[in-house]
Amino acid sequence: MRSPIEFSAAVFTAISTVAVAIMAIWGNWVRARVAGPRITLALRDARGDVNPRNDGTREIYYHVVVRNRRRWSPADAVRVLVVGLAKRRPDGSYFAEPLVVPLQLTWAFPTFHELFPTIADSDTCDFGAVDERSGRFRLSTYITPNNFRGYITAGEAMRVTLVASAHKWQL
Repeated sequence: MRSPIEFSAAVFTAISTVAVAIMAIWGNWVRARVAGPRITLALRDARGDVNPRNDGTREIYYHVVVRNRRRWSPADAVRVLVVGLAKRRPDGSYFAEPLVVPLQLTWAFPTFHELFPTIADSDTCDFGAVDERSGRFRLSTYITPNNFRGYITAGEAMRVTLVASAHKWQL
């Protein structure tokens, strides 16, 4: 007959062996559920990045930094989506603009950037730009539907709701 200490040690050994086997097989799934990536969004510079043009006008670009606070848990297939738009009325209240589907913001240098990157540390998204020639601020989305009102002119204000989306790890 075993002593209570030997029995406890055997049970602990069995549980540890099963736990190691589970982590070896489903470790990524467990880690994603328990301590997955933590994505935050922040405007990089409220003044924007000024780019002069040959005709003497400027275009001011605004960027959003997408940061993963848990570097050891990379976020797969990340997108930054515009999920809501609201424009200011003359009385100061805001009314929602129609947005049929969420629209993805472009990544900085979209021609050379992956559409759905994996982010372990940080990456940069184009938020929008002010063009002095047209006098409008427009959001930088990959597509622009015909009814999309993602722009404003001088004296107008717009609230934009952004959501960072990533692919969920699946078994």
